[in-house]
Amino acid sequence: MSSLSTTQPSIAGLCTQLIDRLKDQQIEPDPVQLDLVRLLSEVLRSGPSRTAKGIYVYGPPGRGKTAIINALVDVLPKEGIARFHFHEFFHTLNSPKNRVPGQRLGSIFTQGLERELNGLKLLIFDEFHCTEPGDAMLMAKLVKYCTEHKIFIVTTSNYSPDNLLDDDAFHHLVQPTITTIETSFHIFELDHQIDYRTLAADSGAFACGYRAGSMEVNCTATPPDIEPVMIHIGYDKIGPAHIQDQALWISFAQLCGTRRNTADYLELARRYSKWHIMEIPPSAQLPMDEERRLANLLDIFYDQDIELHLYTQDNLKHLGHMLHDTEKDRLVSRLAQLTYNNAERTN
Repeated sequence: MSSLSTTQPSIAGLCTQLIDRLKDQQIEPDPVQLDLVRLLSEVLRSGPSRTAKGIYVYGPPGRGKTAIINALVDVLPKEGIARFHFHEFFHTLNSPKNRVPGQRLGSIFTQGLERELNGLKLLIFDEFHCTEPGDAMLMAKLVKYCTEHKIFIVTTSNYSPDNLLDDDAFHHLVQPTITTIETSFHIFELDHQIDYRTLAADSGAFACGYRAGSMEVNCTATPPDIEPVMIHIGYDKIGPAHIQDQALWISFAQLCGTRRNTADYLELARRYSKWHIMEIPPSAQLPMDEERRLANLLDIFYDQDIELHLYTQDNLKHLGHMLHDTEKDRLVSRLAQLTYNNAERTN
């Protein structure tokens, strides 16, 4: 594979552009982040070796993985490049509106790959993970398709390759994908031992989008004095909820206590840019399915940069207690970016 574009700057030039883009976001790259910037610049400008199929960047939450790949998207030529988040990608592939009439169910995913990846030279994929057997099947098809069609992958993950689907009963399902990654990807661990999201929250920086949100403990939300409505989502309805302009007030029970899925959350995230999730129960009492739905919500809101205000009965310190340690760490990192307010409970 040749470099993505002969019009790109030199390796040093691309490296400088990436660093400048990070500094525009008030990020002063640490030594490990600089090493990753250099690797990306060298591989994408000079062209990877004949055996290299991608770059797999992993590390704990808050180390700057997403910020760096987003900076990469900003500075590279747009032609032949696409950037997806895990949830967004598989929702797009499986969305009913993208299905061909009469299409066999077994071919939906394969045809979705052909539709979304056609003509690409570079796929930038955020949050590569396999926490369930179904994930392993999807990721295997994605990696196989990209390697067969010479699409270079730059992907981030909270998991090292050998820790994908870390379950003895199912780990064998992802082993072929792990082997491909370990033998034909550049693997880079990004971890300078600092969760920068917590520092950003402490400093009050990035006070827009997701980081303009808050966690309101023992505080009752006050929706606008308008008639609540039901929201149509697919063939279903959700609510009652209060809507004013692009702001939404809705209860935790409606969002996470019912059989909602990531496709529903993605669709709702496109409609409303400011969210108030009310009446969140004590975190120690949350069932695992509700925890996982909230974790998915936070991932989506963070990726879509949506302002989020949580109204809770505690500080959510037990949130994620039934999830994998890495998923729990990601939750803690996401929540740390919200401004924390504690008030006496009002009725």
